[in-house]
Amino acid sequence: MENNNIAERLTDSDVTAHTAAMWKYNPVPDSPEPYPEFSCEAKSDGNFDVIAAAVRGKKHKHDGTNCDDNFTFDIEDGVLIAAAADGAGSKPFSRIGARVACDAVIKYAKARLAAIESRTPNYREALGKPFDNEEFSAVCSELAGLVRDSCTEAFAAVDAAFEKRKDIAEFEQAIGRKPELKDFSSTLLAAAIIPVETENGREYFTASIQLGDGMIAAVDENAEFGNALIILGGADSGSFAGETEFITSEQMRTADSLKSRTKIRRGKMTSLMLMTDGVADDYYPNNPQLLKLALDLKLNGIMDINDNGIAMLDEVKIPDPVAYPWVNDGDIKYALQYAKNVLAESGFDLETLWARRDIQKRASLEAFGIVHEKERQEMLKLWLDNYVERGSFDDRTLVLINVK
Repeated sequence: MENNNIAERLTDSDVTAHTAAMWKYNPVPDSPEPYPEFSCEAKSDGNFDVIAAAVRGKKHKHDGTNCDDNFTFDIEDGVLIAAAADGAGSKPFSRIGARVACDAVIKYAKARLAAIESRTPNYREALGKPFDNEEFSAVCSELAGLVRDSCTEAFAAVDAAFEKRKDIAEFEQAIGRKPELKDFSSTLLAAAIIPVETENGREYFTASIQLGDGMIAAVDENAEFGNALIILGGADSGSFAGETEFITSEQMRTADSLKSRTKIRRGKMTSLMLMTDGVADDYYPNNPQLLKLALDLKLNGIMDINDNGIAMLDEVKIPDPVAYPWVNDGDIKYALQYAKNVLAESGFDLETLWARRDIQKRASLEAFGIVHEKERQEMLKLWLDNYVERGSFDDRTLVLINVK
């Protein structure tokens, strides 16, 4: 009974502080086509500012296995295309499936966009017309087809990757049997974003698709709290609770399946995020908790805090940043700020903290004089690799698209 009482008195902070020090680090194994410990990238143009990162999860580090996540994106002629994928952790070559699927989406989408522009040079003007306009409907259907067909290309790329490797000795030796297609299983999230001019000013047309778990969501910081988050995806469930479907599944590949998973939106936004479940599950329920994710990105210097006209209205208790041992080297600790801690200390609810930019500014790492990295993609990588959430140990990937 005494031990039970002690357990009941442990807070989330107590538990995470204890477990953070228990993870061990083992390097990426010597295996066919290993995936790196980290990956990060940034790119900007006149419309978009994109930063993205993928990090190897604590469980993979502990077990000495590969990261299975992947992402890619490109900006061409003012159009952004992005993809993220989470290879099935139980499948030995899922990292390869995730990589080739993402690459296939980008390659196909760019070619398809060029073809659309060649046939319909004014397609962006059409996307800015009223929703009941025939030209808008025609181009909208074309772009919905683009994201669906990019997935079909991804399926073909995964099949080809399997066929290419199934008779190679090192792949068979790595798992003690002949590889199978399901060994390359992965989820897939993809989006195409196009800025358009409408009667309401600048808006963004988004065509997206989600196959498996993870999440796609847009944020509009200028909207009222209840309308600030726009969910653009939905996690699939398999036959059992907690199970997800993968792009190697035949039922995932049908025309009806792809159509049901395609989302179209045109409207205001300030950012869009594609993330694997290693991030999405830490902010559940995603609506409205993904706004807390946006706050965490702001507090840790990854997203800007819009401080125009900020007035320090009152004194509010601000928690210090928290540092846990880094899995890769337990002697190193990176101090990070957590929106959940700010909420707990201030007594605010999420809606209030979302509106209180003065508190966000005062709680940020910058306010404490902490700057871990100068480049934001490096800061995103560091944050993904070091933030601690109870029960969270998966690979983490986030593609963050800020619009200008």
